[in-house]
Amino acid sequence: MRVAIPLAIVGLAALYKGALWNFSNQSNKQIQQQLDGVPDAPPVKITQDMLEPLPQSVRNWLVDAGAIGADEIRTVTLKQTGWMRLKPEQEKWMKAEAEQTITANPPSFTWTVKTNMAPFGQVVGRDHFESGKADMLIKAAGLLPIVQVSNNTKTDESALQRFLMEMAWYPTAALSPYVTWEELDANAARATMTYRGISGSADFYFSEAGELQKVIAYRYKDNDKSASRLPCVAEIKEHHNAGAYKIPSKVEISWYLEEGKFTWYKFEVHGAEIDPIRAVRDAAVT
Repeated sequence: MRVAIPLAIVGLAALYKGALWNFSNQSNKQIQQQLDGVPDAPPVKITQDMLEPLPQSVRNWLVDAGAIGADEIRTVTLKQTGWMRLKPEQEKWMKAEAEQTITANPPSFTWTVKTNMAPFGQVVGRDHFESGKADMLIKAAGLLPIVQVSNNTKTDESALQRFLMEMAWYPTAALSPYVTWEELDANAARATMTYRGISGSADFYFSEAGELQKVIAYRYKDNDKSASRLPCVAEIKEHHNAGAYKIPSKVEISWYLEEGKFTWYKFEVHGAEIDPIRAVRDAAVT
């Protein structure tokens, strides 16, 4: 018995470590696939004339964000420390560490998260969107699937709208051919994104000075046959600078359910890099 117990523990530890490595490895492969799809061409420098077709509020936002005279944003990497809960009645928030890689054109993202969730212990999750398709995977200890979704049109649409809402981190995507704008009022505009046969919209709200304050989209929270679109709101609490750009640093995400507002995730960005891959390429050339 003195030998068997330690060996069992070592075996479980190795299994757990291997499962987490495999999950991370699969995520890295998806991220590399995203980055391989980014055109390796000189970036476009944003000019005032390029903003002319946009509603005035969106023009003001891009100016406030620092786009004029800066290079277009092609990739973004983010590190987040957040707090989440799964149900409105859940009183205790779960701390989470997340990382995200986004490419603006072609549009894609990979978001990975780690948290502790009773009764599973450590849980890892991944949301991925690429080529107009989304997949979601959540595993306990990297081993047991809790949620696994792919080839679902509602999930695809919701992920496309998430990409659209998160344009706050890559504002030059507002100029992309797959995004069209409609003025709602002096300080609000609706963006509609159409890509690979999928469409979705989100409403952007700005301050008088052009600072982005919140984004609202009617999205699918669930993906079963009875699921319907619900208001999803991203409220931006603070901004900070990342390179030439001013982007959100503190955000709260809420769903509006029948019983009222449910804030499920609030987070802070403690690491944001604009076009880190291009920076590495440029350094290699020089």
